[in-house]
Amino acid sequence: MRWMDGEGSSYLRAGVGEVLGLLEILDDESGKMDVYRLGKSIHHHLEQLLDVLETARILGFIEYEAGDVFLTPKGKRFVESTQDERKRMIADALLEIPVFRDFLSFLSSREDHTVELDELDQFIVGDFTQEELQKIKNAFLNWGRFAELIWVDSDEREIHLEEEEEEA
Repeated sequence: MRWMDGEGSSYLRAGVGEVLGLLEILDDESGKMDVYRLGKSIHHHLEQLLDVLETARILGFIEYEAGDVFLTPKGKRFVESTQDERKRMIADALLEIPVFRDFLSFLSSREDHTVELDELDQFIVGDFTQEELQKIKNAFLNWGRFAELIWVDSDEREIHLEEEEEEA
């Protein structure tokens, strides 16, 4: 399993809904659960489960040790937060991930704060299969949109920096 050996470990590979589901289950289980039981609870095969666990770990919401998954204090705060607070927490966590930070800096440097969707590929470095690359790109866009850091124009195949709306 790729993430366990450190290769590509800074890339999120699971979607928002999957991680939220994981955190809710852990919260219902008093913040700790055996990974085998957890896998059965969320009906994921091993590779999917590991992607969800690693994504939640990168974001700082869980830790795991000796077959057990633990909700971190940050993960507990996230579960108890409002939707707006969750978006802010995710935005803060994403800005700690080098690939997100670098991409957002690149996007900000563009005059119109827009790039072609395919330009995202240059920020994902590693020996990935097409399937893995697509999974990483989908997760990147999914989390970036959730945190309201970016928006995607699917028709034009462009990624835009989410701009703060000016109040009148």
